[in-house]
Amino acid sequence: MSTARRKPPDHGLPSALQLTEPRRSFGFVLVAIVAAMVFQLAAPDGDLSRFVAIVLQSTVIVLALRAAGFSRHIVRLAAAVLTALAALVGTALIGFSDVAPAAPRVLTLVLILLTPAAIVAGVVRELREDKHVTVQTIYCGLSLYMLLGLAFALLFGAVEDISGNPFFVQGAAAGTTNDFLYFSLATLTTVGYGDLTAASNLGRAMGVVEALMGQFYLVTVLAVIVANVSRRRS
Repeated sequence: MSTARRKPPDHGLPSALQLTEPRRSFGFVLVAIVAAMVFQLAAPDGDLSRFVAIVLQSTVIVLALRAAGFSRHIVRLAAAVLTALAALVGTALIGFSDVAPAAPRVLTLVLILLTPAAIVAGVVRELREDKHVTVQTIYCGLSLYMLLGLAFALLFGAVEDISGNPFFVQGAAAGTTNDFLYFSLATLTTVGYGDLTAASNLGRAMGVVEALMGQFYLVTVLAVIVANVSRRRS
């Protein structure tokens, strides 16, 4: 009986971009995403908090790439770039505060664009090789759900920056990163506390879209994944 490692299919991509490494648990990716969000919600707005947030978000990206099985060259390159960005924000702690506010938003955008791509690539690889849905697929689905809330938080902040007007009705001051994430997650889960509400028609429309997407995602994508896992176990 041959014990040789199965060679992954060649899809015409450069070798560095192919999923050539062993798959790892996406559960760590989900835990890292939750930890990054909880910290962002609880931490005060300041340079040190931004630095820690960048470290946590960088960890999410690297873990997602490793879990999907991307080449070591890609993972190491991503880790090097993210370390450089963290060092850039770290300079804010010694007086260069002008680089601190923009860097976390840039990294959040990278997180939103790169991590879902890595997760989807991992799911496609799993289904191609194993031919069935597993608990790892559920972790991937939950991770994408959390990243959806993070994406809308970034969009809400962009609307405020572009319009020049406060996004929320409550208070005349600009919203913080914590406010946008809190409002986004409350909207995504349709909790609707009401302590923060959108001021403009565009903001309210975006809130409705996020709430609908959050509910549709739960009753379609995650429901189908869980149902297939249960069917296989039966």
